Amino acid sequence: MKTGFSTLHPMVQAMFFISCISVTMLIMHPVFLIISLISSFIYLVYSYGFRQFLKMLKVDLVTSVIIILVNPLISHGGITFIAYLPSGNPMTLESILFGCAAAMLLSCTFNWFFCVSRVMTSDRIIYLFGKIAPKLALMISMILCFSGKFSGHYREVVTAQQLLYRNSDRNRLFRRLKISVKAVSSMIQWSLENSIDTADSMKSRGYGAGKRTFYHIFRMRTKDVILLVWMLITDILIVSAFYREVIFFSYYPVTQITCENTESYFIYVIYIFLCMLPVIADRKEDIKWKYLRSKI
Repeated sequence: MKTGFSTLHPMVQAMFFISCISVTMLIMHPVFLIISLISSFIYLVYSYGFRQFLKMLKVDLVTSVIIILVNPLISHGGITFIAYLPSGNPMTLESILFGCAAAMLLSCTFNWFFCVSRVMTSDRIIYLFGKIAPKLALMISMILCFSGKFSGHYREVVTAQQLLYRNSDRNRLFRRLKISVKAVSSMIQWSLENSIDTADSMKSRGYGAGKRTFYHIFRMRTKDVILLVWMLITDILIVSAFYREVIFFSYYPVTQITCENTESYFIYVIYIFLCMLPVIADRKEDIKWKYLRSKI
């Protein structure tokens, strides 16, 4: 059942993800990174469940540890000296803090784009970009659709291969390698056959024969317009505060932060509401649904 955020207009959903990801990547303020990271985790738990959240958390932790360890080795800027590396280069506090910020940035990006793949379905992408860039919209929608089918079919092939070779080799590593090679070979063949079938189907349906018409059931409602205007105003306020250095943070050459004022606290609060918009919308619909069921 579609409720809350999934029922909003595709333009509202696209505006939300663009706002969250852009602010997180461009400003790179530690407070914004923490807000975005926690909000993305909450949305993952609320939408996908705790098991999927743990899977994403493992990916985030692995990439974060790699970035935090590698950045001080290749970046030696900053004035707060900690120690000398075996290569003779200094390790600074600023390089470590920047590595932590970059790790949070990458984790936020992974999480939000994972949510994009669930919310922005192929019909929504074609509706948004079909008239502007029809070929690009069709390509993106086909990639999103194909990636889900590919992962599902790959799991089926691996499961079948594991059952087939479970008693053939005693060497576990060699057996897993054999299964992976056969699964990849099978997936390449399946992908080629599927692409040929898709091309023949598109040709038989008249793709490219003339001007294309679009079918959609998305209507811009009053609440969609209100949310679009609110997100636009929020983005303007955040960008304005950043350029006026109401919210400012620098990593090099010395760590500096200016965020202890009333306006900065206001900016943090509205950014929290922006990042938590999907959860708030879904939770509102859940409460409404439970209330209506209690009246039956």
